[in-house]
Formats: sequence, structure tokens, C-alpha cells
Amino acid sequence: MSSRSAVPPTVPEPDAPTSDNVWVICLCAQWCHQCRDLQPAFSMLRLQQPDVRWVWVDIEDHSEMVEALDIETFPTYMVVADDEVKVLAPGPTNTDVLNHFARMHASSRSGQGLNNPPLWAVFQAIRSWTQGT
Repeated sequence: MSSRSAVPPTVPEPDAPTSDNVWVICLCAQWCHQCRDLQPAFSMLRLQQPDVRWVWVDIEDHSEMVEALDIETFPTYMVVADDEVKVLAPGPTNTDVLNHFARMHASSRSGQGLNNPPLWAVFQAIRSWTQGT
């Protein structure tokens, strides 16, 4: 008789993304006081959740990547999971609410990216930029 015990499978929390391929991209501007105030918390989330790609993009420094989006409200977030842009929308400036916002949209079954080639192209440009290619 074996002395090994069965290890139960790990069950993710209900609002956790089901993919290791989750990106939370903050589209912001250095002149925006809300963006500047959010940046330390955003960096903290990056350290606390290394399984999520937390990317900070200043839209003025990288206007060529994001010009197709016509961002007017700051901060605006792009959440990508399972190779699909799940949402592009203005979002929270509070760390806890941002974390919930990101996980909620990452686990969403529907997204905006597959039927929106310009949106997907912007994500591809940001991904290439972060990977140095």
C-alpha cells in the first residue's frame, strides 16, 4: 500500500485570470497628477504580482505606438489575457481597486481585441517595445 497522499489541484480564486499571459498596460502622461500619484502603487503591483506584466506607457513619450487609440482620459488601461485585448478603458487610481479591475477584466470571457485590429496592433507594438524587439 502506498503512503503517498493525493494532492488536491490548486483552484484559482474566482476573479483570478486563468492564463500566465496577462498584461495590464497603463496609458498615462507625466503631466497628469493622477498618473504621477499612481506610479509608485503600479510599481508595487509589478513587484507583488510577477505573473502579470504591469507596463507603464507614457503616451507622449511613445505617441507613435498609441496614436491610433486617441486617449483622452487618464489613466486608461489596456488589459490583455489569453492573447485577447479584454478592455481598453479609463480606470481606477486606487491600488486595491486597480488590482480588482485588472483581475476582473483579465478573467472576462469577452474582449475588444479580436474584432478590433488597430487595438490589437497597438498591443503588439507595446509588447515588442517591452521585449526590446
